[in-house]
Amino acid sequence: MKRFVGLALISVAFLSGAACASRSEVEQLKKDVESLKAAQAQLAKQIGGARPQQQARALPASLDLSGAPFKGSATSNVALVEFSDYECPYCIRHFTQVMPQIQQTYIDTNKIRYMFRDFPIDELHPQSIRAHVAAHCAIEQGKFWDLHNRLFTKPGTHTPEELAARAKEAGMNVPAFSACESADKYSAAIRQSTAFAISMGASGTPFFVVGKFDTKTNQLTQLKSIPGAYPFTQFQQLIDATLAGK
Repeated sequence: MKRFVGLALISVAFLSGAACASRSEVEQLKKDVESLKAAQAQLAKQIGGARPQQQARALPASLDLSGAPFKGSATSNVALVEFSDYECPYCIRHFTQVMPQIQQTYIDTNKIRYMFRDFPIDELHPQSIRAHVAAHCAIEQGKFWDLHNRLFTKPGTHTPEELAARAKEAGMNVPAFSACESADKYSAAIRQSTAFAISMGASGTPFFVVGKFDTKTNQLTQLKSIPGAYPFTQFQQLIDATLAGK
């Protein structure tokens, strides 16, 4: 949304300046404004232009979670899956304010399995993909959650230098971590995860799915979604109902 506002302000500035410009300059200014409008429309289409259709789509019958990092119960048949962007302000708010309550109530008590999937929004947070690649590199060293908990920070804070510093804090082998990042082995899988979230009707981050989890097939079924950073009570109602078999 910040980029939308910025484009609008620039458009106003161009039109204001046109009052004292020559005819040729005015024509050029008009072309510039039209270009800005086109860029704004394209961005809206990429991020939210298809939202009404996406929200109308039914959730899939099942969700394959093979290989997704998890914590909590290894045997529970109820799982909460988060599709998130490490630089999204709403994701950060959920991580700092709501996730601790979910952790204490459901994960630490082994009532559910909590799983994480990638959903970086390149148009809003172009550096976020770096954080998600870094998280996958942490999986290689068995340090996903150690690094994951250090990655929810404001946009623009995931430079290679800063990520290396966080990897060190997480107790990782930094040279191996940096080599993994440079190889860029995981971007395609991350973008597939993003595309899948959108295909389920996710129009923004974070996006959550709760359902019944089969530990043998890694399939999540009977899916219900929470499309946004809602208060803990929203998660509590849905998780409790799923645990009760409702």
